[in-house]
Amino acid sequence: MIEIANVVKKYGDLIALNHLSFEISSGIIFGLLGVNGAGKSTLLSVLNGLSPIDSGDIKVFGLDIKKDIKKIRQISSIIPQNLAFYDKLSVQENLDFFGKIQNAKKENYNKAIEINGLNDVLNQRASTLSGGQKRRLNIAIGLLNDPKIIYFDEPTVGIDTKSRNEILESIKNYKDFGITVVYTSHYLNEIESICDEVAILSHGKLVTQEHIAQAGNLEEQFLELTGGEDA
Repeated sequence: MIEIANVVKKYGDLIALNHLSFEISSGIIFGLLGVNGAGKSTLLSVLNGLSPIDSGDIKVFGLDIKKDIKKIRQISSIIPQNLAFYDKLSVQENLDFFGKIQNAKKENYNKAIEINGLNDVLNQRASTLSGGQKRRLNIAIGLLNDPKIIYFDEPTVGIDTKSRNEILESIKNYKDFGITVVYTSHYLNEIESICDEVAILSHGKLVTQEHIAQAGNLEEQFLELTGGEDA
């Protein structure tokens, strides 16, 4: 479980997170929905200890973000928008390199490859992969430490529809492995297709938190924030 209580994060005069409070249950796919600048990426940054909070409290599986960040990082993984692997290495070589850094177990390799459908391209140089395959390699590397929680920062940006759908389908399987997923997007249809719950953020504040199955007016609330268009 992730507990976020009255969190404030500022960048100079800009308040990126404004007394933000909500909870994320374990073992679910949780969506963070909002337009650019809503605070989604900032929240992922503070949850992973990449940026300190100015005030408030965060606990991740009972671990305090201020005191236990090393332990939190051991059970967490964040998948950035930018690709983070070596183009000149093969898929297998990339997995071996990053796995060695993380002291990954053999079963972690197998899980990462299987979930992301990389078996057929293991010997292929990363630079020759399609856009969707590169995204899946990026995700696979993030699974090598066998995380309890995995954070996705808009992983489908800039890829074709087919690859996008493949990635979304693979993420649905993460619950079968007991992984809690936090998925950020500014696409409402993505959130509705894979998430169990959603929190809508605007200007660093919580607008609403809903169970997807019960969110009858979710589209209406989101369209109000985007000026009538799905951002």
